Amino acid sequence: MSPKPSRVFIDTAAWLALANKSDVLHQRATELNQDLLSRAAHYITTDYVLTEVANALARPPYRRSIIRFLQAIFSSRGVTILTITRERFLRAWQLYKSRHDKEWGLTDCTSFIIMEEQRIQEAFTSDRHFHQAGYVCLLKLKE
Repeated sequence: MSPKPSRVFIDTAAWLALANKSDVLHQRATELNQDLLSRAAHYITTDYVLTEVANALARPPYRRSIIRFLQAIFSSRGVTILTITRERFLRAWQLYKSRHDKEWGLTDCTSFIIMEEQRIQEAFTSDRHFHQAGYVCLLKLKE
């Protein structure tokens, strides 16, 4: 029996780096994506994360390409998009309210709730907030 594919949470920063060729992390994100896919990684993301991606590239010069990009994500068997239900939102809101020492956004908190719920330790992101929350950030510039 072959090993179960690893599950990796993919955050806004990674989606944007993959979608936008002018992003400073585009090349590294593309390489990491190829490496993860070659190891049969399965991506977990949320509707909130994809809303951030769509909002970030909503301007007319990017709009058509981001629509195509998101459509590809929606139809991919390698990506599971979880919905932030009311229960998940309220748990994230509690986390948000409890961490006065952090700059974590509410979307970050929803991502952390999902990662905890799904028992995922690796995040395809460059967002340092994931590291602060105790997760492994996979997207870094090569040193």
